[in-house]
Amino acid sequence: MLQSFEQMASGNAGGGFPLSRIVCRMDWVPDGQSHIDDLIEFEARVNDVWCRHDDAVICTYHLPKFTGDAVIDIMRTHPLVIVGGILQKNPFFVPPGEFVREIRARRAAQPARPATAG
Repeated sequence: MLQSFEQMASGNAGGGFPLSRIVCRMDWVPDGQSHIDDLIEFEARVNDVWCRHDDAVICTYHLPKFTGDAVIDIMRTHPLVIVGGILQKNPFFVPPGEFVREIRARRAAQPARPATAG
């Protein structure tokens, strides 16, 4: 996905569009928490792509699908947030490299999850 976003970013897309406006609906996130750490890490890492371009990118979330701590972590990956319909600088934003180190350390400290029969 990171490579796909890099290809879509302004100045890279075929056709030479100077600026892209992208809305990422996060409805694809499965119910439950099995992939939430991967999602949060992706959200942090994708900022490395967007910080090199002038594109307008909005990520939307169906909040009932997430726990409160997941929502906080997701918000920490975004430099700007829309709260109550107002776009504002996020005082809780953590730069991508720092946040990825934190989430990976947290993941490493968690006990291993047992494999499930499929």
